[in-house]
Amino acid sequence: MRHDVKFAWHAAARSAATIGLMGCCFLAATAPATAHAAAAIRTHEETILQREGARDTTGLALLLRGQNPTAVRARAARALGHVGVRGSRAVLESALRDPSALVRRETAFALGLVGDSLAAPALLDGLARERDPAARVALVTALGNLGVRSGGAVGRALAGSLRSPRAPERWAAALAGARLRDSSMVEPLLRAARDPRSDLRWRAAYALGRIGDRRGAAMLRALSFDKDAMVRAVAARALGEVGDSSATARLGALLHDESWRVRVNAAASLGSLRIAREARTLLPFLSDPHPHVRWQAAISLGQLGDSLAAPALAKALGDSSTGVVQAAAVSLLKVQGDRAVPTIAPSLDLLPAFLRGGVGEALGEVEGPAALELMLARAGQPQDAAQAAGAATALAKRPESRGASLPVLRRLLDAGTDFSVVCSAAEALGTLDDSTSVPALAALFARKSTNQDDDVRASAATALAALKSPDALAALQGALHDPDRRVREIAVRSLGFPLDSIADGPAPPLKTRATPATEARRLTAVVTTERGIITIALDPTVAPENVENFASLARAGTFDGIQFHRAVPNFVIQTGCPRGDGWGGPGYAIPCEYNDRSYEVGTVGMALSGKDTGGSQWFITLSPQPRLEGRYTVLGKVTQGLDVAERIMPGDRIVKVAIR
Repeated sequence: MRHDVKFAWHAAARSAATIGLMGCCFLAATAPATAHAAAAIRTHEETILQREGARDTTGLALLLRGQNPTAVRARAARALGHVGVRGSRAVLESALRDPSALVRRETAFALGLVGDSLAAPALLDGLARERDPAARVALVTALGNLGVRSGGAVGRALAGSLRSPRAPERWAAALAGARLRDSSMVEPLLRAARDPRSDLRWRAAYALGRIGDRRGAAMLRALSFDKDAMVRAVAARALGEVGDSSATARLGALLHDESWRVRVNAAASLGSLRIAREARTLLPFLSDPHPHVRWQAAISLGQLGDSLAAPALAKALGDSSTGVVQAAAVSLLKVQGDRAVPTIAPSLDLLPAFLRGGVGEALGEVEGPAALELMLARAGQPQDAAQAAGAATALAKRPESRGASLPVLRRLLDAGTDFSVVCSAAEALGTLDDSTSVPALAALFARKSTNQDDDVRASAATALAALKSPDALAALQGALHDPDRRVREIAVRSLGFPLDSIADGPAPPLKTRATPATEARRLTAVVTTERGIITIALDPTVAPENVENFASLARAGTFDGIQFHRAVPNFVIQTGCPRGDGWGGPGYAIPCEYNDRSYEVGTVGMALSGKDTGGSQWFITLSPQPRLEGRYTVLGKVTQGLDVAERIMPGDRIVKVAIR
């Protein structure tokens, strides 16, 4: 599957003071008094590392419950969270009463990762008696991650934490309210939005936007005048999320803000409000000096659908930034429909692979013969995998043309076709209800030579699940014991079995260290790009496996010469795909090491297509992104060259990555 960071606009950060030691650094923090004790701890650490790498909980409960050193208990709790089996809930709940605040903090974080809503009462009890500030932050965060609606006891607890004298707890409570997206949190958040600290004001604005309740609109308009640029930016985006159509004049004014992030978010909200006359407001910003503003303006003009924008969008096809060109092409298709196809077709071959695929997918929304002809032609040329995969996905959106599409899509299941095209074609056949393809789709389960074949089997399972015919469901029976958990989950859901019945199956082929690193050293990655140098501080104390993998790939020259294949305005830039289309990797997968580092501006994380699917693709956030926390492993943070990252466009290349 393509490794993408799912689209999210804003973010959150917790103070470094609230973040405990993680991963292997637990052991360094509790230096044993004797050589015998040190050897025992190291033995336990090796066991935990092996179990975690194999996603096997055997023995971890004993290490958490026993009379083991604090470091071992804390590391065992974190490992149970990383494995994420709901059967771990009971032992983790018991550990919320551990005498060590460090263990309680790690346990709360782990319960949030496990995600079992039945843990809410234990977390609430823990919060009521907890006195350690960092452990309280972890408990509040876990309550938000469980997804329990915030009415009743959970809502009262979060409202209380929003009044905490400690800023980090207030921040965590605001973000927990955002994750729950429950309107009972609106009134407490409105009070929090008046906090003298901008760090809470932008989090409150973010939460109000995520909840989407119109009662927050007046406060968001007020926050759009805030002296802090981040508060203005988040408020601008949130005004679109709450659907405040009366805010268009204010959003138009924010398009002239000195901060490019504010301008991007104001343009995004004008697009999401879909008031066609606002196209006139956005048109001048196709010439904004910042490429992300031009890019978002082009996207939003397509959402507004005013034909007035067509000439300017056609002109934007000649923009120097590839993202703007793609957005202009997609928006022209939305504004002009089939008439735009001859205009945008010449631009397709000039775009990087990832963007070509995106335009190909957009053709599926266009009714008319020209778009269909172009999709069929592109799908019929699997040697250009990016366009063929995008076209296959697009054809699934044209059920009225299935007679022409199905023969083309069936041919793409051929064994010699690139796996990304096979995945896209398989899922398209499922969407188009092509029951005659069941035997060919079932045959894809036999592909088990590489981790690319895991993606093929997952797509085949998705297609069979969509078909729901007796033959399709019978074929899914064979996927119940597939080596890839994603495939097993699809089969279990489709056959109506409870998720708890998913077989453990063989351990996933994850690449892990043979021995633990007891003395993790911070590393620096110097990323030389065509636009300048980006310096990244890598932190092995929070993600030892992922950082070691990154450093190893960099030293081997894997990143040298490859593209930043993906970017999203004021969200992320992404690279590490050797194919340049988002489907590539190193040929193996590494385990996720979710940690409690925040996704701030300039945070570096691992891209995924599902849990434990990371490899070589990584991204840099251009704005705070709370929705990524606990879902994507944090590797480190940009310390220099953020302005370079902000100028990166898809197709820009890395010259070299050096590790120091």
